[in-house]
Amino acid sequence: MTRGEFLKGAAACGAMAASGRVAFGEDSAAPVSRSEFQREIDDITPAVWGGYYLRGTDIAPEEVSAVRAKYPALGRYEDAFDKVLAEVKATEVTDRPAVWFVYNMGFLVKTAKTFFSVDLHHRRAEELAPMLDFALITHNHLDHYTERFYAAMNNVEKKTVVSNFKDNYGAFFGKKHPGGYTRAVKTFEFGDVAVRTTYTDHNSYLVDFTTVFEIKVGDFVMYHSGDCSSAAKLKPECANPDLWMHHPLCGMDVVAGAAAVKPKLSVVAHLNELGHAKNHARWTWAQGDKAKEKLEAAGFNALVPLWGDRIV
Repeated sequence: MTRGEFLKGAAACGAMAASGRVAFGEDSAAPVSRSEFQREIDDITPAVWGGYYLRGTDIAPEEVSAVRAKYPALGRYEDAFDKVLAEVKATEVTDRPAVWFVYNMGFLVKTAKTFFSVDLHHRRAEELAPMLDFALITHNHLDHYTERFYAAMNNVEKKTVVSNFKDNYGAFFGKKHPGGYTRAVKTFEFGDVAVRTTYTDHNSYLVDFTTVFEIKVGDFVMYHSGDCSSAAKLKPECANPDLWMHHPLCGMDVVAGAAAVKPKLSVVAHLNELGHAKNHARWTWAQGDKAKEKLEAAGFNALVPLWGDRIV
């Protein structure tokens, strides 16, 4: 597949979500416009959200149905997960990986030999633990993973979780020191996947707090910089990664970040985090669109995915 074909296909996935009506599979709630979807999201407070997702898969089906009826956005949240789960199971990968967007920042990646996650955060994340080969977590904030998911991977499935704050099957590489973590570059290999780790700043006082993952599957490269505020610390080995997953509203100049990474496609993520209050770090689709417009004005390809979108 040529670079042009890749960009055309990826852009088409984003364009469907960014315009017209939003739906999450054949059996999902009635489609709505993205502005209506935003209003549904705005109705959910962090308290409502916490009382729902923290209970994981222990919630009875009838209670889930009641929540869906009261809060349509949570119904779409569930539908999007069902959509991704069905597509993951049905998708056969032979060459480049398939990549899905889960909730507001999680990614699932399926290759010809491996299935893994990055910053997977969902009420039902533990359902994926038996399927996953390993997981990556960028940093120690509870909107980037759930303890239930980590426990399912670590205690039940006994699978590797690469992070800079959990001791897990030899993958721990983040010995703490004042002001941050060890800065050593490390590489992990899982089947046909190689993961190179570096560090970046979350903000001015959480220095080297966030792990950057450079993920290679053959000649396909994903560069995930998480909650990065420091474009100067983004230094990929690959000259032009195929995907750059980033959270542009955490304080980083997105154009400077893109200039450092030089991605073929920039994926704008971490919007509408329901654990954050409206107007307090709960960034909207419209704010994501502004980041996308800045990137495009600077000559970079970008998209703003919605929950459940397949990116590649």
